Amino acid sequence: MSKLLTKKEAVEFLGLDDKTFDNYFKNAAEFPCIDRNGGRGRFYFDEDVLRKWKDSLAWRTVDLNKDDYALCLDFALAQHFRNYVQSDFGTGRQREFGQKITNWVKGQLGEVAVKKFLKREFNVDIELDFDIRDKIVLQDITAVKENGKMRTPKIGIGIKSSKPKSAFLVLGENEIRIKERRSDIYIYCRPNIPDDHLLRLTKEEVNEAVKNKPHYSKYKDLMPDFINIPCEVVGWCHYTDLRETKSIPGQEFDGVRFVKESGLLRKSKKDWEELTKQL
Repeated sequence: MSKLLTKKEAVEFLGLDDKTFDNYFKNAAEFPCIDRNGGRGRFYFDEDVLRKWKDSLAWRTVDLNKDDYALCLDFALAQHFRNYVQSDFGTGRQREFGQKITNWVKGQLGEVAVKKFLKREFNVDIELDFDIRDKIVLQDITAVKENGKMRTPKIGIGIKSSKPKSAFLVLGENEIRIKERRSDIYIYCRPNIPDDHLLRLTKEEVNEAVKNKPHYSKYKDLMPDFINIPCEVVGWCHYTDLRETKSIPGQEFDGVRFVKESGLLRKSKKDWEELTKQL
């Protein structure tokens, strides 16, 4: 008989923070608790079920190195500066720099993770679209290698990324309703990019600039190094698997969205093998 864990023990066993655990358990359908009597009483979890989930997470997680990050940062900076003019300096547009760069980098990290995951686990080579375009990029996977040559994929693939604690794959209304913009399959990723990623990249330059300043001693040993960025390739679904809604737990949308709980995405090895055959 498998061991039952209390919620506190389950949180420790999975190595998640309380908020992420609750989000995965209550909203994302990532793992269940043991049935409770009439929905009352303490939460208990099956250790074997959690171990299987933890092993699946480890299998689907890709480590992204500094070169992977630099590729994504290069894309983000090109996006930022393509419409940049000097008059933007000091404006609201300029002050949004950090958040915009993080969002772009996050999205590209997910794409690189999918590429590395498919190569590592299934020896499938794909090409991604990292070109800077004026028009919306319709599909994220632009080519698949077959018999030593790259060919156009048989289906459209969109790759979406969000924060590690996010419980839902979320698509905008136009992404689904407008046929020309829609993908057949959506892959969801959760890259764990630190908020201070730019500081980590430029640590030496920052240290050099502030080493003689009055407060340097207070934080000089706290300056973080750049480390590999883990990215969970969560799973995938067909666009018809998405449900239409105007809200998810904790968030009201300003219109219609199409969503899927991350725990209900297709994520087993058999599921991924099925996807590779469709490419």
